[in-house]
Amino acid sequence: MIGPYGGKFPKAFEELTEQQLNLLEATRHGVVAGVAGGLAEIAWVTLYAEATGTDPATLARGVTTAAGVSALFPAAPIALGVTIHMALAVTLGIALSFGWRVLSSHRLEIANPHLFMLTALVGVWAVNFFMVLPIISPAFIDLVPYPVSLVSKILFGLAAAEALRRQDAWALKTRPGQYRADAALIQGRLADRNARKRE
Repeated sequence: MIGPYGGKFPKAFEELTEQQLNLLEATRHGVVAGVAGGLAEIAWVTLYAEATGTDPATLARGVTTAAGVSALFPAAPIALGVTIHMALAVTLGIALSFGWRVLSSHRLEIANPHLFMLTALVGVWAVNFFMVLPIISPAFIDLVPYPVSLVSKILFGLAAAEALRRQDAWALKTRPGQYRADAALIQGRLADRNARKRE
């Protein structure tokens, strides 16, 4: 199919190396994982706000204040807060996607990203609430109790991990030849590792 680029756009994709395609795939998977995690956090915080009678605009304004941009758009704290939150979530999702790729490529027996994501997100929560926010926006810490914010990050991790797991499973289905090669490589390496353990 010839597109608006006169056929050059599809050809450009054909010329991408395997490494470049892997980078694009990891980025795309990270974007989806970040969006899933960010939406999970928004749903949880919205539920918390409704249950406690907290104004969601206050929470959104806290995000814009912590990001240092509340003075730019004072009339739209919710929209700006959600936008900043989702931008940060996507950035985190991409970083986690690349981290998961590196870890899973070196530890072949790890097939599920859930433990990795949960550990990473608890670490992110601890750094945010005990190191970063006390310096840049101490008031934000008082907006949401520690347990509520921790659950928020755990939900992010679960949603992002499931998004990555599903995308990885789909990628394996769409590339059966590569999957078979990878599976044989993994089995060979595991067999070598088991043989060394028996020695």
